[in-house]
Amino acid sequence: MATLLAISWENDRLRLLSATTSGKTITFNHAAQIDEPKDIGRLITQYRLARAETVVILNRSDVEVRPMVFPPVPTAELPDLVRFQAGREFNHYDPNAPVDFFVTNKLEDVSRSTLFPAIKSSDSSLVSAGSPKHLLASTLRSGTFQQIKSFCEEHHLVLRHIVLRPCAAAALWRHAGNSMTDQSVLLVELDFNEASQVIAYQGAPVFMRSPKIARPTDVSLPDFAARILAEMKRTRIAARNEIQGIDVNEVILFGTGPQFASLADQLSEGLDIPIRLFDPVQGLTVKTTDANELYAPHFGALLQVARKEPLQIDFCNPKRRAEDTSKRNLLTAVLATVLVLIGSFFSYAFYTQITLRDDVRRLTVKLNELQKTSGAVVDQKRQLDELEKWRADGINWFEQLTWLSQNALPADEMMIRDLRFNTTQAGGTIDFVALLRSPSLVSPMVDRFRGPSHTPVLGQAGPETGGTRMYQHRGAMTIRLSKGQP
Repeated sequence: MATLLAISWENDRLRLLSATTSGKTITFNHAAQIDEPKDIGRLITQYRLARAETVVILNRSDVEVRPMVFPPVPTAELPDLVRFQAGREFNHYDPNAPVDFFVTNKLEDVSRSTLFPAIKSSDSSLVSAGSPKHLLASTLRSGTFQQIKSFCEEHHLVLRHIVLRPCAAAALWRHAGNSMTDQSVLLVELDFNEASQVIAYQGAPVFMRSPKIARPTDVSLPDFAARILAEMKRTRIAARNEIQGIDVNEVILFGTGPQFASLADQLSEGLDIPIRLFDPVQGLTVKTTDANELYAPHFGALLQVARKEPLQIDFCNPKRRAEDTSKRNLLTAVLATVLVLIGSFFSYAFYTQITLRDDVRRLTVKLNELQKTSGAVVDQKRQLDELEKWRADGINWFEQLTWLSQNALPADEMMIRDLRFNTTQAGGTIDFVALLRSPSLVSPMVDRFRGPSHTPVLGQAGPETGGTRMYQHRGAMTIRLSKGQP
């Protein structure tokens, strides 16, 4: 019988769940939340968890996650390519820090980037050469990694895995038998200070986002529901921009009871897709009565570890190129080469003509395949060059869009129309038409858009005559960005 332990923490609050395995049976025994980390030693002694195989669960905000796209390459080469690209993609890359990734190539008819459009089954030339590799890569600061190791050593725990909370929650969803074909779902799992949102396609995560939202004691409060709904809409928009051809078919809210039912009803009023509740404990052997929806990622991570399933992200065991240093394999290869050479020598005269004909036929087929795929490779290189030019402008428009949404007035007070981004010699501009509930909101709106690198300029303003009852005033806005500002 093996003892497993899953630990997560947010600020100074620790949450742990223990389990034991016997054959294929997994029993979840103890769940606890600790507001003082120093008290964990008492619980480890009380529950006899010393030397337990431990899984540490990190929030999405604790790590850096980036989508990456590579041309058709062998899977074995991806670890080296990801680590090489990490130095350019991650904002806080540390060469000594662990980097892990997982491939999201279940997206057969969609693409993570306009640089590498999806390969359809009808395009036989590209299918034969392989499809672009779409993946999510993540890195953890080496300092954080060392702190986790020291924490486990101090409390006599055997650290085996460090995983991401969104991936663990999606794993629990899959284990419940919900990996539907050709279905994309938005998994919403609420912690005290973070709302984990994962878009899963065929049960596997393809997009994740975790906005900071403080969870009240009563999750059915209208103000909390409105904030969650706004973040869900932003997640759908961000996913559609990043992954072409995919949209959410259903929302899954982790939780049960009247409060979550009321929250689901409020969310459904603002969505055009169905929403339903998911009980994380359903179908599991759970002895403790303290486990609830807050332990969903703990259940998912422990189920994967107990069943020895591959983890999407594991900073303790990041994916690496397989290396074969066995002397036995080397000796076998040398012996096989010698035998092949001897056989070839004695059969050369008889098979020379047939072999040459086969070689010509094989090389002709290979040449035809290369000629078909060369155009696609050239197009991909040209698109990459265009992207580098776009990045050289010095303004990340995706970050500017995020800044604009974060600084805008609430949706019941303001709506943005005719949004345009322009690059100028001085930097850039963000132009839009703001519809306001009343003229008194003009000044607060201008103040919210003012910053060290943002200068708002109010243009023509007046009553809104478009027939919108909620918004009675409109005004043209231009936000000027300084050259070289983020």
